[in-house]
Amino acid sequence: MQFDRNGADPGGKMQSGSGEVRFDDCAVLVTGAGRGLGYETALLLASRGAKVVVADNGSDKGGDNPDVSRAAAVVREIRDAGGAAVECTADLSFLAGAEQAVDTCLSAFGRLDALAHLASPCPPLKTPSDLVERDLDLVLRTNAQAGLWLARTAWPHMASRQFGRMVFASSAGALGAPANADYSTAKSAMIGMTRCLAVDGAAHGILVNAIAPAAMTRMTEGFHPGAYADWFARTMQSSSVAPAVAYLLAHACELTGELFSIGGGRIARIVFAETEGEMMGANSIEAVRDCMPDVLADTSYFYPKNLQERSEKVAGFLGFSEKR
Repeated sequence: MQFDRNGADPGGKMQSGSGEVRFDDCAVLVTGAGRGLGYETALLLASRGAKVVVADNGSDKGGDNPDVSRAAAVVREIRDAGGAAVECTADLSFLAGAEQAVDTCLSAFGRLDALAHLASPCPPLKTPSDLVERDLDLVLRTNAQAGLWLARTAWPHMASRQFGRMVFASSAGALGAPANADYSTAKSAMIGMTRCLAVDGAAHGILVNAIAPAAMTRMTEGFHPGAYADWFARTMQSSSVAPAVAYLLAHACELTGELFSIGGGRIARIVFAETEGEMMGANSIEAVRDCMPDVLADTSYFYPKNLQERSEKVAGFLGFSEKR
């Protein structure tokens, strides 16, 4: 294994400064690092000097038949290439597991600078009438619950140093996809979690962002055979997503509360927008019906960064002013 991951530069060209983006003396916790996007991210970070906690409990797509040897194999690969890494196979969806992961990082490296929560199961596609409790519980615990427990446990260590970086994996599936309600629900939760943590972290130097990756992983292996599936397998490699994740974890990154669509060498910003809307004129069902064409006209958007900014904007539409 060569440690130059296809010559990828995680963000050096995106910043006004110059030079290689490095992670020397930084300790980073990467979940889902046994394979896929987590694996590529862990190797890329290690190649740039990061000390990496490879967190992966070896579960397959449905959470069964865990292979705990995967984390150890990635650690060996990093060490064989001259990097520094330790493994963690704890179940991060419980507070005790998240604490174990953070403690592993602190014990091995004496610090925790950043975390990337990329682990996620992908339950079999099911229509709403076929949803099962086990799948929903698994995907919510592994995504949102684990993300919050990791943030809770890492928070005091980052806040005490006035520095931290967090990246969480959402999904374009949050936009809506057939037979995907349980998975999309969990991934949508990651967006709200990211934006709230970004608000809370601003005073402590903790920057929090989310990604919606498109990559060939275990989750996309089930695409129906055809031209699109073949193109996706060739184009959407996990190695093309890892540089953006690494950039968002770097000291050079000053972004927070953002959601990025990443895949195939493309990166785009996903935004929340609200139209300025229409005043109904009367408080009635009929008034709502009559103004709906104008509400849906998709004009005059604003883009609130957080709930406070949105509330102030809407209050202004409704005539409120603190100066009165």
